[in-house]
Amino acid sequence: MTHVALVGARMDAFTALGYHSRSELALRRALPRYPGKLAGLSKPDQRKLLAKDLPVWVHNAITDPDFPGRDQLVMPLRRFEGELRDSRDNEVIAAVLNAGFRNRPLDPLNLPDNMPLRQRCSMLMHVGPWQEAYRQLEAKLVETLQQRLDELDHWLATAEPEIDPAIAV
Repeated sequence: MTHVALVGARMDAFTALGYHSRSELALRRALPRYPGKLAGLSKPDQRKLLAKDLPVWVHNAITDPDFPGRDQLVMPLRRFEGELRDSRDNEVIAAVLNAGFRNRPLDPLNLPDNMPLRQRCSMLMHVGPWQEAYRQLEAKLVETLQQRLDELDHWLATAEPEIDPAIAV
C-alpha cells in the first residue's frame, strides 16, 4: 500500500529518471542526480531536496536491501502503511490508492488546478488523515536520511540501477 500511495500516485517524481509506471521500477533502483554531494549542502537545502524526492527514497528503501538506513526506515514506513489501512475508507486515501494503482499522479497536498471544484473541495475537507500521516512519515524519513548523508552520497555514486533478484526482498 505504501508503494502504491507514495510511488504509483507520485510517478511524476520518477519521470525525470526515465520511469513512467510502478511496473518499470520492479527490481530497479531509482537514482536521482544532484549537482553535488548532499552532505555538502546546507541543512535546509538538504531537507528540501530529500522531502521533494521522498517518493524516490521510499521506493529505494522498500526495494533495495542495501539502501542506507533501511533498517531505521522500516518502522516509519510500516506506521504509515498502518495509517493507510486504518483510514482506507477516507476519501482522500482511497483516491490516492486508486490513482497509485493506475500510475496516475495525485498529491493531495498539491492538488492540480484543473481538478473540478467539487472534487477539490471534497478532497480538502477529508485531507486530514492523509496530511498527518504523510507529515509524520516525511519528518522521520528526512531526519533519518540526513543522519546518513555520507552513506547516501556513497550509495548514489556506486549503486547500479538493476537489483540482483537473488538479494531482492
